[in-house]
Amino acid sequence: MDKENSLLNILLIEDSDTDAFIIQNAISQHHKDAHSQRAVTLKSGEEFLQAGGIDLLLLDLGLPDSASPQDTYEQMKKWCDVIPVIIMTNIKDHDLAKTMVHEGAADFLNKDLIAKDPTHIQKVIDFAIERHTKSKRLAQESKDKDAILNVFMGGYSISDK
Repeated sequence: MDKENSLLNILLIEDSDTDAFIIQNAISQHHKDAHSQRAVTLKSGEEFLQAGGIDLLLLDLGLPDSASPQDTYEQMKKWCDVIPVIIMTNIKDHDLAKTMVHEGAADFLNKDLIAKDPTHIQKVIDFAIERHTKSKRLAQESKDKDAILNVFMGGYSISDK
């Protein structure tokens, strides 16, 4: 997130005009400090992400340039370490949702929930950002501790082989 003006830059990768309208409308109503952009394909979404400046990704799993929901996520999960990735779909597959969250997605949100309660997206976005920030901070603290231990150990690693 841009700290100077605290504007949250959201990328929505969604091919449905109707779903995109509902989602972007919910964001604008309930997340006043957010700016959303839309891509309709994985390829164009990847271009947005590579250009930088995106703080959060809302990813539809059913895109025209993807073979399956799993394929969509496989192509985009590399971004989970960089920014929170929220999967948004109408697929009601609990096991798929668990798998994707286990593999790094920040959350898995059924698009029907947004249509029924537009405030739901604000909560999901806020919590995803908080979890991602905490996770990055913990990872950095772990790296720092490892570096300090490495100095004290003389650059050697102890292994129980």
